Amino acid sequence: MNVNVNVNVNTENLSESANSSPTSEHALIEEIAACVPRLDLAYARRCYDRLLGVTNNPASLAPAQFSLGLIEQRSGNPQAAIALYSLALAVDSRNPALTLQLGLAHFALAQCDEAERCYRASITLEPRMAHAHYNLGVLLQQKHDLAGAACAFDAALTHQPRFPEALNNLGNVLMALREYARAEKCYRDAIAINEKFFYAHHGLGVLLIEANRHDEALHNLRAVVQHNPAYLDGWLELAECQRHVGDLDAAKKSIDIVLAQDPQHSVARYRRDWYAGAQPETMPPELITGIYASMSATFDEHLVKRLGYQIPAHIKLALTPWLSEFKSTHNKQPRVIDLGCGTGLFGVEIRSLAGELIGVDLSRAMLDAARARGIYDELSESDATSFLSGFNGTADLITAADVLIYVGGLGPLFAQVAARLSVGGAFAFSIE
Repeated sequence: MNVNVNVNVNTENLSESANSSPTSEHALIEEIAACVPRLDLAYARRCYDRLLGVTNNPASLAPAQFSLGLIEQRSGNPQAAIALYSLALAVDSRNPALTLQLGLAHFALAQCDEAERCYRASITLEPRMAHAHYNLGVLLQQKHDLAGAACAFDAALTHQPRFPEALNNLGNVLMALREYARAEKCYRDAIAINEKFFYAHHGLGVLLIEANRHDEALHNLRAVVQHNPAYLDGWLELAECQRHVGDLDAAKKSIDIVLAQDPQHSVARYRRDWYAGAQPETMPPELITGIYASMSATFDEHLVKRLGYQIPAHIKLALTPWLSEFKSTHNKQPRVIDLGCGTGLFGVEIRSLAGELIGVDLSRAMLDAARARGIYDELSESDATSFLSGFNGTADLITAADVLIYVGGLGPLFAQVAARLSVGGAFAFSIE
């Protein structure tokens, strides 16, 4: 879980008085800065208007513009904040805190390239600014640059060792990189700094579950929901942990707490049916995307190099006679839809033998990794059945490597495959 930490402006807790109204330049600038903690935009604007009547010196206006930008940003108006920060930077271009805040405003608008430029500029201006390193790490983490994110969080901790958010996010990155011992230390260090930091308890609990240390995980996951009862992911992980230790009644109660807060929560409803012994028809897409959200950066190395995964090559080998016959009969290469394409492992195998190659996956992170290979003509973020139902045209070959385990009832998918295959087309899939 990413927790953005903004740089705060030191202000005095001043307030507007009915008997006095600041008129000097210095007093007005201080009064505007004092509005930041209480987000009093209306009064800050009035003071700024009075300041414009006192001076038109850009250097004098810049601190007030910075404070106004902070109020706009923290009030949910990043675009207005960017305009104010830009005015201030025009005369105070070497202000690292101001440059960082501009980056945070761009990040809030998903303008990641601009945000990264600002973060790096603020670090150049002040290499010891831990918050700049931290927010750069958050951005790189979102871009799935795990190695870069780890370096940024390490840099933040070099300059501010007692930084629980940086420790927690570094733990998340190390978990994705499968550096479990270092990740565990990060989570425990974050908790030692702030015992109530539920994100770190959650990360440590998930790590302990993956290590089959469920009795230990229970302690941390109970701490998650104790410190933040509204954090539904904490209840879901607690339920899974309780199921693993054999306390199914407690697991059901944890799921019921989630459903009491969100009756339509698809993952909770799925697990409640599963715990009750039912056979849910399908797995919720949110559950699948959650599984793969943090795996894309190391997925290929873990699957291929460590586990010796060869299913894509086996499917290609099984298809070889059909591919040869198709090319000789149609004098062209087949149009291929790769369902659940993941990072593109099967795409690599089939690319030279395909005409048009279309990849489909629920996980945006996995699609980003597939896109980086540059082998697909088209990529679509969708589940397999929905994609085929809305697909315009036909395909000669549809594949699904290790996908059907996530589908549940196969009838609707097979019906859509049959409807979208060309005459003589093939459907190739693997099962476990």
